[in-house]
Amino acid sequence: MKNAVIICEFNPLHIGHKRLLDSARTAGAENVICVMSGNAVQRGELACLDKYTRARHAVLAGADAVVELPAEYTLSAARQFALGGVKIANLVKDATLVFGSESGDIEKLERLAFLLSSPEVNEKIKSALSEGIGYPAAVAKASGESLIENSPNNTLGIEYIRAINDTGRKISAYTIKRDNSPCDSAPCGYPTSSSLRAALSNGESVNALMMPPFVLGDFEKHVPCDDQYYAVLRYSLLSENRKNVYDDTEGLMNRLVDCARKADNFRDFCSLAAAKRYTRARVKRLALNAVIGNTNTHTELTEKPIGFVNVLAMRKGKENLLSDIAVPAAVSGRSRAPFAEVFELTRRIDALFSSVRYSYKELSVFVDTD
Repeated sequence: MKNAVIICEFNPLHIGHKRLLDSARTAGAENVICVMSGNAVQRGELACLDKYTRARHAVLAGADAVVELPAEYTLSAARQFALGGVKIANLVKDATLVFGSESGDIEKLERLAFLLSSPEVNEKIKSALSEGIGYPAAVAKASGESLIENSPNNTLGIEYIRAINDTGRKISAYTIKRDNSPCDSAPCGYPTSSSLRAALSNGESVNALMMPPFVLGDFEKHVPCDDQYYAVLRYSLLSENRKNVYDDTEGLMNRLVDCARKADNFRDFCSLAAAKRYTRARVKRLALNAVIGNTNTHTELTEKPIGFVNVLAMRKGKENLLSDIAVPAAVSGRSRAPFAEVFELTRRIDALFSSVRYSYKELSVFVDTD
């Protein structure tokens, strides 16, 4: 493969991510291009580190270029998140989408992706959901495949494949089996981004066996704290009548407003708002979309073309990669200026991050790895 494209968040980058980047190269990729969430992530949270720092980490860990997934796709459920990443991957010449999965079996994942596009299977899933069982179990009951039960990377990988199919199979998919072997020094047996964030927040030790030293130093400088963000969120929900917020269904926004009145902190807010039918991630995404005033619809996101890509970091000497991208690639404030209107939601997320997390400077896009 010439260009391996990896859709990612690196929140923060750890040794498992480094292994994925290395494995893409081992599989034959000449170049590795990451499509990375910016200052907000798909769980509906602000990232633990700013997007330029995380992109620089990716290049130091083995990527050749990192481009930004626009905020409207980042703050979406798995289907639209995957679609946004695949749309950008489709713009890369001779691209193969590479992702990690618990299965490591691309044929099984493609088979389930095909089944999930069947109206008959989807009717069975709806029927199973109406019985009160969760989505992974409903899929298993309807399709006879249990690939997504307790397997978040399989789930996302299947959405990547569905997005590739929906966009006309301009690229192929390649999966690498995740290594879940225990790591004695990791908080939960082996490192994940969420366990590492929790470890740092709880004052537990995080070391170079879990993440590369160049990540560890930056990560320890900025312990994620939601207090300031929740103050902004609560003010926004209680003072503004937000209408047509992206993915607001069944009066969920009204539920969030009521929970904001009752909860004194973000953790309590999420606990009150989440329910069997509303996951914590969905609640947090809706809340963050309300703060930034995201009024996109699923249809608009599906149909919206990607008119340019924002380059967050690139290995020095790999500037020729820009010619493999079919749309303009912005590498500076000046080159981003013509696209300010379509980049508006991402700009709002950036302003929020620098206000409630920490201020940051736009680092040089070109990273010297020598």
